[in-house]
Amino acid sequence: MAVKALLGTKVGMTQIFTDTGDVVPVTVISAGPCTIIRKEDKAVQVGYREIRKEAVERLLNKPLRMMFEKAGVKPFRFVRSLPADDLDNVQAQTEINVTMFKTGDMVDVVGTSKGKGFSGAMERHHFNGQPNTHGCSDRQRCTGSTGSGTEASRTWKGKRLPGHMGDVRRTVKGLKVVKVDEQKNLILVSGSIPGANKGLVIIRVAK
Repeated sequence: MAVKALLGTKVGMTQIFTDTGDVVPVTVISAGPCTIIRKEDKAVQVGYREIRKEAVERLLNKPLRMMFEKAGVKPFRFVRSLPADDLDNVQAQTEINVTMFKTGDMVDVVGTSKGKGFSGAMERHHFNGQPNTHGCSDRQRCTGSTGSGTEASRTWKGKRLPGHMGDVRRTVKGLKVVKVDEQKNLILVSGSIPGANKGLVIIRVAK
């Protein structure tokens, strides 16, 4: 297998029963089909989700439209570089799909976590908070001391403080492929993956 990954979207979570009657929580991923646009150094650029002809000018600027036209492929909503080896056997305009995976394979799933907006220190860093007694009447969810007041009387870089939470790239490693539906282009992996439903994810062969 030359290409080591595939683009897809998160459908949601459910549970299935194994042959032994055990219940396994799984995440359903709609994976591919993807089209190889061009080869890169130890990677391939692939496109996912074709754009309708009437929406091309609204969604893509002129450089992107020219890139697809030069490559001889239809415009895609998502374009990513995926790891690959043996590039001599990889051809542009080739379609890749879920057939690269099979039941029992181990994969890593990359996604963008849900954005939580501005969050306090207790929610963002799991702080315990301040006591409810001994003079503390309105600071129960406060961060607390952020540094000394004399020597180096400033807040050091990297201090865990309130701020933006979520909406970052996250990778969940070592997930098992429970089932592959080639007709519907679905992959069922054990456990949960980052991001909201309909979010873009990358399914790659586990390192």
